[in-house]
Amino acid sequence: MQFKLIITALFCMVCSSVLHADYNAADLQKLFTDKKQRARIDATRSGKSTVTDVRKQTRKIKVSGYVTRSKGESVVWVNDKNTLEGSIIGDIKVQQSNIGKNKKVGVTLDDTHVHLKPGETWYQETGKVKDNY
Repeated sequence: MQFKLIITALFCMVCSSVLHADYNAADLQKLFTDKKQRARIDATRSGKSTVTDVRKQTRKIKVSGYVTRSKGESVVWVNDKNTLEGSIIGDIKVQQSNIGKNKKVGVTLDDTHVHLKPGETWYQETGKVKDNY
């Protein structure tokens, strides 16, 4: 009986120390979002995000490489994704007929056509092409 009493007393002391633990109120603000962030999260979850939000995601096109095949479709790696499932990656369209011509890949974003070599990145804001290697 005395053993149960000691265990109960120890349990109460441990629980009470947890309740009185100090915390920094400034750290708690990191757990919550402001109204704009919450609205953006809710819109994304419901599928009602605006087109401008989606377009902000693709600001550059990076061609990592391509493989041309004599039989079957060629494959291109754009923005770390490939064209095995189709010629459209996000909002970028890869021009399958231009793969490997002049050692470049033709891609289209928002009606802008660009021809990139593997290792090159095209930036939408400036329209400039940068060699990554």
